[in-house]
Amino acid sequence: MRVRAFLDSLVSQGVVSSAVALVGTREEIEIEEAVGEARVGVPAEISTRFDHASVTKPFVATLALVLDAEGALPLGTRIGDVWPAAHARLARRPLSDLLRHRSGLAGWTPLYHRCRSLEEALELIARGGQDSDLVGSRVGTYSDLGFILYGRTAEISTGTALAELLRSRVLAPLGSMGVEATPGERPDLAESRMGTGQEIRLAAKQGLAVPDLGPPPLGRSQDGNCRFLAGIGEMCGHAGLFGGARDLWRLGAEWLAPGRLLNPESVAAALAGGSPFALGWWRRRLHGSGGRALSPTAFGHTGFAGNSIWIDPERGRIFVLLGSRIDPSMDINRWRRRFHRVATAPQAK
Repeated sequence: MRVRAFLDSLVSQGVVSSAVALVGTREEIEIEEAVGEARVGVPAEISTRFDHASVTKPFVATLALVLDAEGALPLGTRIGDVWPAAHARLARRPLSDLLRHRSGLAGWTPLYHRCRSLEEALELIARGGQDSDLVGSRVGTYSDLGFILYGRTAEISTGTALAELLRSRVLAPLGSMGVEATPGERPDLAESRMGTGQEIRLAAKQGLAVPDLGPPPLGRSQDGNCRFLAGIGEMCGHAGLFGGARDLWRLGAEWLAPGRLLNPESVAAALAGGSPFALGWWRRRLHGSGGRALSPTAFGHTGFAGNSIWIDPERGRIFVLLGSRIDPSMDINRWRRRFHRVATAPQAK
């Protein structure tokens, strides 16, 4: 009941309009709760699917390990070997740096404002923007652009669309077929009530003026660049997937105890290192979304639309919190840290 009470507070205080929480081990789900309205007059359920936003990134990172193991796209491949026109600072780096946020690419730019097509968007990223405005960031800068570039690289190298690669190489083997890209209007989806005000602020820092796109239609991403790419029939690598809590639990279980899809050696290598980022994941920080309740070896990811997944190897637990965020300016990480405190406390149920 403690987790349920936490979710009730999360909704009643206007952080999210609906929420689902799950706590489980590799073998079983221990806690599942759902509160709020998925849509007006429609209560959220355990099976409700949410806009995963940047929680898409761990799925793409999983695909990257699969393609690397197959030899279809080695993570050591230099970016310049795939993108001959890549900026010199970018060309010499391996693909793995895109997924570890070590490429030096800027974090974000409004592709929907600067480009008219996927080709223009990828060219802009690969060449480092106009007058190199998208390269030269501090190594370790969290970058959506790196994942977008990797996603297209995977498509080029395999001749298969990213959504299909994820479906066939990751989602189907994990049994997570509830995950899909830009599903459109479906009865089991939670609506997003948040516009793109945060993107207005980010664009202004780049000297660009963009409009607020408003809340998205049901089944469309809250993220502006995802809306742009989905509108021209493409999936981007940094966000865009929709799914439920159990889908994320299955993904977390594979990273917690690999063997069905991933091998332990590749997972250990992906999680190795001491920077803030592993390959496709954040490492636990005391003042981030993980917090003190999780072990120092915990790793996870968040999505701006309101979601998070954290995996704690020392506890052998997976923590999933899904929600439709309402206010982009609210510090949602303190709520995530509180969720982990509640979920790890005795008698959390």
